[in-house]
Amino acid sequence: MMKKFVISGFTLGTLLMATSAFAEEKQEIVSADSELYETVSLIEEAEFELTEDTEEKVLLQDDYAEDRLVEAEEQLDNGDEETAKELIEDYEEHVDIIEETIEEAEENGEDVSEVITIVEENAEKRSENLLALLEREDLPESAKAGISKALDNQKEALEKATAAKEKAKQNEEDDEKAEVAEVEDKDEVDSDKQAEEVEESEEAAEEQAEKEREIAEEQAEKEREAAEKRAEKEREAAEKQAEKEREAAEKRAEKEREAAEKRAEKEREAAEKQTEKEREAAEKRAEKAKEAGKKAEQGKETERP
Repeated sequence: MMKKFVISGFTLGTLLMATSAFAEEKQEIVSADSELYETVSLIEEAEFELTEDTEEKVLLQDDYAEDRLVEAEEQLDNGDEETAKELIEDYEEHVDIIEETIEEAEENGEDVSEVITIVEENAEKRSENLLALLEREDLPESAKAGISKALDNQKEALEKATAAKEKAKQNEEDDEKAEVAEVEDKDEVDSDKQAEEVEESEEAAEEQAEKEREIAEEQAEKEREAAEKRAEKEREAAEKQAEKEREAAEKRAEKEREAAEKRAEKEREAAEKQTEKEREAAEKRAEKAKEAGKKAEQGKETERP
C-alpha cells in the first residue's frame, strides 16, 4: 500500500493553513510518482481529520477513492504495475472508511440517507471504470486480482449501503407510524381522512418499492452483462491456450517424425554399408578360391609325366 502518515496536532494545524493554498493545485490529480504526492496524502489526511460533519467526511473519502482509481489507471498506462496495485489497495481502504463512517453515524442515530445515495451513484460509475480496467488486454494478472477484489468489496459495500438506506427509511416510516398512532390516541381523527392517509402511504410505499425493484433489476442486469463479458474473455483465453498447446503438440510430432526419418535413413545407410562389405568379402573369397583352383590345376599339370 502507499505510504501512510501519523501526524501531530501541530502538524495538522500547519497543514490546514496550507490546504487553502494547495486547493487549486489539487483540482488536477497529482501523479503518484510526483514529488508532491506525499504532500497531497498528508493534506488529505489532515483535511479528513479536521472535518467534523459526517456527510462531508464521507464525501471526502469518496473523492479520495475516485482519485486513487484515476491514479491507478495512470500508473497502468505508464507500465508501473506495482504502484497501480498499491493504489487499488488504497482505493479499497477509502471504500472501507466510507462504510465504517456511515455505520458509526447510523449507530449515533444520524440520518445519512442522502449521502448514501450520492455514494451509491458514484460507486456505480467507478464499478464501470473498474470493469473497463479489468477488460484491458495489457493488464497483468496481479492487477486483475486486485481489481476483481476491489469490485467484490465495492459490491459488498454497495449492498451494505443500500441496506443501511432501507433501514433508515424503515426507521423513518416507523417513526411516522408512531407519530400517527400518538395523534390518533390524543385526537379523534376523521375516518375518511385516516383512510386517505393510509391509501397515500400505501401508494408511496408501492412507488418506492417499484423504484427499488427497478434499481435492483438494473444492477442485476449490469452484473449479468459483466459476468458474460468475463466468461467470454475466459473462453477466448482457453481457446488461445488450447490452440497454443495444439501447435506445440504438432511441432513435437513433426520433430519426432523428422528424428524417426533420420534414424531410419541412418539404419538404411548402415545396412547398405554392411551389405556392401559382405559383398566385397564374398568377392574376395571367390577370387581367392579361383586362384587356389588355378594353382591346384597348375600343380596337377606339373606332376604329369
